[in-house]
Amino acid sequence: MAKTDSGEDHWVIGGSAYLWAAGVDGTSAEGDDLDISFTDIAKDLDGGVMGVVAAQHGKWTLIADIIYLTIQQDTNTTANLIGLPQKIDTNVKLKGFISTFGAAYRVVEGEKSQLDLLAGARYGYMDVDFDAVIDSEKTTYADSDYSLDGILGFQALINLNHSWYLSFYADIGAGDSELTWQVWPGVGYRVGDLDAVAGYRRLEWETDNGDTFEDLGFSGPMLGVKFRF
Repeated sequence: MAKTDSGEDHWVIGGSAYLWAAGVDGTSAEGDDLDISFTDIAKDLDGGVMGVVAAQHGKWTLIADIIYLTIQQDTNTTANLIGLPQKIDTNVKLKGFISTFGAAYRVVEGEKSQLDLLAGARYGYMDVDFDAVIDSEKTTYADSDYSLDGILGFQALINLNHSWYLSFYADIGAGDSELTWQVWPGVGYRVGDLDAVAGYRRLEWETDNGDTFEDLGFSGPMLGVKFRF
């Protein structure tokens, strides 16, 4: 998550832009396994936005983490159906929006370490459109699902020296989902008002609503730049 300097008597704005090389895994409501690597996602990616915005005043920080992705995949193949070769054309469109937002309060602030406790919510939305043409016969499928969950968490920072630091973010919650959780360890290097950051992130939902997914997870390494102004 974004980090801003504390101890100010006015609002300090900061944020980060990052690339999350996340693969997707999970189980559909029908019991089918889902496993898509980041390489497969990247080659079919139409567009996306990943970033964090934070506003801090004293010990309080307001945080919004936003992810938006659109993926489109077209495939053309031939398969044997009832012993006969059939031409199959498919088009899959996936739109996803995830936002984690909340307020954090600093409970520990020292020269070497900082600890914030956080409360907020996470909203997730997925929209899937599937078209298949099998020898001029067209099949269309569309579905969407969303969840809004309350979360509790914390974020910590440990300064190794003037330039290098370790960071860790974690949250857990429930609501529309049976359970959602996230962990995000990382390392950063300060250069003036900019930080270069790297880490690993895991974000997961477990649901019992019987709709599109039983569970859904995103995980992978991330690289980014933090800024303050």
